[in-house]
Amino acid sequence: MEQPEPATGWPDGPISETEAAAKLDGDAVAVWVMDPDSGVRSVSVPADAPDSPVVDLVIETETGFEMYSYTGGQWMDYGTQRKDDEEAPSMAGTLASYRLLAGESDLDLG
Repeated sequence: MEQPEPATGWPDGPISETEAAAKLDGDAVAVWVMDPDSGVRSVSVPADAPDSPVVDLVIETETGFEMYSYTGGQWMDYGTQRKDDEEAPSMAGTLASYRLLAGESDLDLG
């Protein structure tokens, strides 16, 4: 994984589930979101955030997983983990704590 960098073209705050689902375009085949718990909400979700705010999401493409997180008041791009990278840890472990919001994935979380 790469060091996170500020994501370009993202809004200034958390996004709604509708906005997250809209990321299912272009090469995307699935959008995964992590539901913020009360601990996360108090730390990273501003008071004016949308209902059901999305602060962590993974955009799955045919070739990889693009990871983004709203941290420290801005969206950060954590890079892309390629599906054909046999040395990288399985995304099944990471995505077990996420929810498939939109699209279809052939990833086996079982």
